[in-house]
Amino acid sequence: MQTLYNGLILSSIFLMLVFCVCEQAENECPAECSCPPSPPACARGVSWVLDHCGCCKVCAKQFNEDCSATEPCDHIKGLRCHLGAGGDPHRGLCRAEALGLPCEFNGRMYQHGEHFQPNCQHQCTCMNRVVGCMPLCPHQVPLPDWRCSRPHLRQPEGTCCEEWVCEDDNHISEEPDGPGLTTLPDGLQSSKKVLLESSCYPHSSSWSECSVTCGMGLSSRVTRHNPQCQPIKQIRLCQIRPCEQLPATVKKGKKCQRMTQSQDPVSLTFAGCSTAPLHWLRSCGTCADGRCCMPSRTRTVRMQFHCPNGEDFYQNVMWIHRCKCSDNCQIDRLLRKG
Repeated sequence: MQTLYNGLILSSIFLMLVFCVCEQAENECPAECSCPPSPPACARGVSWVLDHCGCCKVCAKQFNEDCSATEPCDHIKGLRCHLGAGGDPHRGLCRAEALGLPCEFNGRMYQHGEHFQPNCQHQCTCMNRVVGCMPLCPHQVPLPDWRCSRPHLRQPEGTCCEEWVCEDDNHISEEPDGPGLTTLPDGLQSSKKVLLESSCYPHSSSWSECSVTCGMGLSSRVTRHNPQCQPIKQIRLCQIRPCEQLPATVKKGKKCQRMTQSQDPVSLTFAGCSTAPLHWLRSCGTCADGRCCMPSRTRTVRMQFHCPNGEDFYQNVMWIHRCKCSDNCQIDRLLRKG
């Protein structure tokens, strides 16, 4: 009788523990979502994803980082949490799904979803055989004194990020007594003279070369075309050619095929999100004489990207109008700098 009584007590305790655990699991997510007014600030290149309750945005865990039910992996990059790392069944590591292909970059192999830095200016991610890069240098670059007539963006020796320097042979013009007219530097002026207000003139630098020679990359410029007239670094996506584009057949008697166009309308993909509608994309071809085929005339268009999690965003994209063969092949050297 005593044994039966003890068994009933133990069974009751066990059922109570199970009930408590189940109730805790049910109450882990609130009946109504309550999130901070603004999402958290994530590192550059890190996406927002919804938490395990599907309520609030959190910074997604990246390749090889610790993960759990409350710390989800970046599904946009095809990462999933493989539980059981270190013997803990509730924690794991973010790993890529088998469908993602590795990338080869500068003679090295990177796994799908893996982050790496080819140099101090860029952080790149491998996404299914395609490498995409984000800049690490600040978006805002202080300009030299407004009286400098020849500002130039340059990377000082021993530093990583570019800075504006004045190339006026140590000559700085006299500051006017009040708002007046001045001449903008060559290549930066929309007209020869503009009205200066509060010692400021709006102008933009040229777009930099694309950060990669194939696949999706980035280019940047510095502009003061904003109400505050503050120097802001703008970013646009760029694709000189797809990485899977085969060398074009050069016509007899010709050295180059400068332009190619997609046979069918295609979508651009960035960070797991794609454009819609489809576009007829132009790409730069090949130069049979060893020169680089690079864009010579482009414009910037704003495109809408649709993501698997239902969110959309708009991003500036380089649109190629014309390409040329050039001896200036600096992009490979830039990406190889440590």
